[in-house]
Amino acid sequence: MKQELSAEEKEILSLLQQNREAALHRIQARYGRCLSAVACGILRDEQDAEECVNDVLMQLWNHALPTDITNLKAYLLKTMRNHAITFLRSRQRKKRGGGITMVSYEELSECLPDPSTDLSENEDETLKKKLNTFLDSLPKEKRIIFLKRYWRSCTVAEIAKQIGTNERYVTNQLYAMRQKLKRHLDGKDE
Repeated sequence: MKQELSAEEKEILSLLQQNREAALHRIQARYGRCLSAVACGILRDEQDAEECVNDVLMQLWNHALPTDITNLKAYLLKTMRNHAITFLRSRQRKKRGGGITMVSYEELSECLPDPSTDLSENEDETLKKKLNTFLDSLPKEKRIIFLKRYWRSCTVAEIAKQIGTNERYVTNQLYAMRQKLKRHLDGKDE
């Protein structure tokens, strides 16, 4: 089912297409906290997160937007997440250090297709649907653990503290969910 843009989202996109600075102010006012939270979760540094938010806003200003946007918030959050990951990789190349985000992506690498492989649009849609079906099948607590680790890039210790349990429990749940995800994506559900 295709989602329709709200009137406010349509207005913001229209302002962006007209290169009106008001569009950036509206995006910042409506989505700024979400964008900052995503960037900060990945980068673990408020100044770097603020820089990334500004970079994404500049990117929106300087580049033509896709015409098929059906959910502005989702588009902005995905753009922010991708930019923050690229920023993190660049920073880590400079520092030659490891970060929680890279660790969490390495954990998932056994389940997901190789990112260097270009998926067709149909394959990409199929993967998205399978991931959403997988997430919908998880009980609430497990879904929260999974998303905190692999979307928000929280450490195991942070997740354990946030849900009021121990790190071993979180580690075991993540391992079991990765195995279940791999079976699900391979079409070998239980």
